[in-house]
Amino acid sequence: MSKVRTVFFDLDGTIIDSMPAHVNAWQKVLSDAGIRLDDLYIELHEGEKAEDTIFRLAAEHGLEMSQEELLALIERKRKLYRTMAPHGLIPEARRLVEELIRRGVHCDVVTGSIRANMNGVVPPEEVALFRHIIAADDYTRGKPAPDPYLIALERSGCAAQECLVLENAPLGISSAVAAGLRTLAITRTLPARYLTGADRVIDRYDELLNEL
Repeated sequence: MSKVRTVFFDLDGTIIDSMPAHVNAWQKVLSDAGIRLDDLYIELHEGEKAEDTIFRLAAEHGLEMSQEELLALIERKRKLYRTMAPHGLIPEARRLVEELIRRGVHCDVVTGSIRANMNGVVPPEEVALFRHIIAADDYTRGKPAPDPYLIALERSGCAAQECLVLENAPLGISSAVAAGLRTLAITRTLPARYLTGADRVIDRYDELLNEL
């Protein structure tokens, strides 16, 4: 097995504790539009672009809103999210990133969120820990398509076998696997039975170090 040179981290629910804020923000704006979703539905679809989420839900629920109105709803959700989300990396996740950097391993972020969401809740000194950030602004087809991780792989300058992914949700796992990347799933937001697409499921951040 090749030496791991780069670790790709999903953001929401993986290294920041943002899923409760995402769930609450989605439920608020969707409830106002007459759509009720439980927590699990939102957690299982975490990682996809917001546009994909809202256009699918509008079709499924017969929501009679124009594209402009749906995009405005997304902006409402994003602004609400940024008022609710806790700031900063999960402390154990930050320690893992710092240890990887100490070992000479590059750390990148591959997220379904827009860059403004990350910059709004992660302070600059923690954003600076990551060499590259691939956000929803950078691709058209989001998770579970392989595009986000293919872009990350290209920017990393590494071969696929030199990279490792840490994800927390099924769509992100599918995206990474489709890009040909070795993938770990961490049980931060969903139990292991939802994460079986990953090569291995871990419960603690430091377990990732065993894969290096």
